[in-house]
Amino acid sequence: MKKILGIFSIIFVFCFLIILPFLIKVKVDCKSQYGICPQQISDKLAPVDGKSLFRARKTIRDILKTEFIVSDYSLQYKIPNILRIDLLVKKPVITFKDTKSGSYVLVDADGKVLSSATDSALPVVNTTKELPKEGQDIGNEELFALNLATGIYQMYQVREFLLQETSLLVELPGRFKVIFPLDGDTRILLGALRLIYSKIQGEGNPSGFSQVDLRFTNPVLR
Repeated sequence: MKKILGIFSIIFVFCFLIILPFLIKVKVDCKSQYGICPQQISDKLAPVDGKSLFRARKTIRDILKTEFIVSDYSLQYKIPNILRIDLLVKKPVITFKDTKSGSYVLVDADGKVLSSATDSALPVVNTTKELPKEGQDIGNEELFALNLATGIYQMYQVREFLLQETSLLVELPGRFKVIFPLDGDTRILLGALRLIYSKIQGEGNPSGFSQVDLRFTNPVLR
C-alpha cells in the first residue's frame, strides 16, 4: 500500500508541476544592461502582465525575436509570480543627420538604425542623403564613414562630420581639415592621419598646412 501511495504521490507532483505554468499569473519585470527596459519594448510587454506563466513566456519570446534593438535576452521565473526579463540591448555609437529635414537617426556599430531622434549627444555625421528607417541598415559608404567617424572621435573627440558624395570631411582642432575616401582600409587611413597630424602639431606647423587629402595613395597636404 505504501508503495502504491508513493507512486501516486510522485504522479501527483509530476502532474502538478506540468500544469503549474498554466495556473500561475505573472507580473513582468523587464531590465536591460542600462537598467530600465526601453520604452518601445515595455509598451509591448505591458499586456503580458496577468497572463499565465506558460502564455507569458511564449508571448514574450514572440515579441523579442522581432525586436531589432535586442541582441540577446533571458527569462527567469521568481517565486511567487515574477517573470524577470534581462535584455542585452544594442547601443548606438553615432548619429546621422539629414541636413535638409533636420531629422536624426541613431545607428549601432554594425550600421543598423536603432531609432529616430530630434537631437543627439553622440557624434554626428551630416548628410544630404535620405536616411534609412528604423530597423534598416545604412549603405556601405555610410558604414565606412561611421567607422572613420567613430575612430576619429575616439582619438580627437571631434563630434561633427560631413558626408559628401565621394568623401568624408572633418575639421580637427587647430582648424586642420581632413578629407577621407569612402572606401579602403579604415585602420590604414586613421593611422596615416595620426602620423601626419601629430607631426604637423609637433613641429608647430611651420608650413601653415590647413588640410590633408587622404583620397590618394600619397596623402596631399595643402
